[in-house]
This record gives sequence, C-alpha cells and structure tokens, in this order.
Amino acid sequence: LVKDIGVSNFSVKKLKQLMKTARIKPSVNQVERHPYLQNPELLQYCKENGILVTAYSPLGTRATPLAAKYETTKHILDNEVIQEIAAKHQVTPAQVLVAWAVACGTSVIPKSTKVHRMKENLESASLLSKLDEDDLARITALDVHQRYLDGSFWCAEGSPYTLENLWDEAHLQKN
Repeated sequence: LVKDIGVSNFSVKKLKQLMKTARIKPSVNQVERHPYLQNPELLQYCKENGILVTAYSPLGTRATPLAAKYETTKHILDNEVIQEIAAKHQVTPAQVLVAWAVACGTSVIPKSTKVHRMKENLESASLLSKLDEDDLARITALDVHQRYLDGSFWCAEGSPYTLENLWDEAHLQKN
C-alpha cells in the first residue's frame, strides 16, 4: 500500500484542482526552486496545506540551452550577492544556496556525482545558524522568476502541453 504521494511541478492552481478530488493529499511537491525562481505563493500554499516543497536544481544548472538564454542575469553560483555571502561565511556559493533553501523550509536535492561536492552539500547544514536576516533578505531580493528548466521538451509538435499550461503562467512563450 502507498503511504505518501508526491507530485512534481504542480502550481497552486494544479494543487487546488487536485485537492478538490484527491482522497489523499500529496505530501510533497518537487519543483525547480532557487533564488532566481522562488515562487513564494506556491511555497506559502504548500506550507498552509502541509505539503513539503522539495527543490530540484537549487544550484541552478549550466547544462541546458535555457541557462544561456538569460544574458542579463549571471548564473546563480556566480551572482555577486551569493559570492559575497559565501566569502563572509568562508563557504562555497553552493553551500549558501543549499542552506538558504533549507532556511526557507524546503528540502533540496542538489545534483552531484563528485564526492567532495556531496560532502560540501551535507556540510551546508552548519551554515543554517550563521545565515543572518540580512543574508536571507539579500538572497530573497534576487528573485526574477527565471527558470533554468522550462519544460519545453514536453511541448513538441502535436503535444497537448504548452509552456502556459505546464506552469499556469500566461506570460510564458515558446522561444
């Protein structure tokens, strides 16, 4: 038997639709989340409804064509604010991002195949008590609603999906 059910990439709209008919509410919603894509409305809705948010790509990604699309925004690991906070606490930018995500009440799944990076990710927990209100506010101010993974691979010709109905965001357009 299934004890818990999780969903992935559900917007507030999709979660509300699901909650109307589901006998078992989801226990987790896995979404892309990092300082450039914070989605506070989704985070708040999930909190209010007892749904844990798990952040994938919490360090951004350099491995997609979409990552190169944002010429005006540095990659999140190279962002000056993240760099300054990392230097202040003598940690890596990745550790700052993992600690920030956990401080926001999310779980994180940073991808790495390197043992030393996996160790650094785990050591991010020690940074939680060191990030101060100013650090958190500076990171929160970085939100520009920028996705690194836009889901366009689901929107092939003949597919029922569009970027608009994937994310429930009318302003998205296929590029």
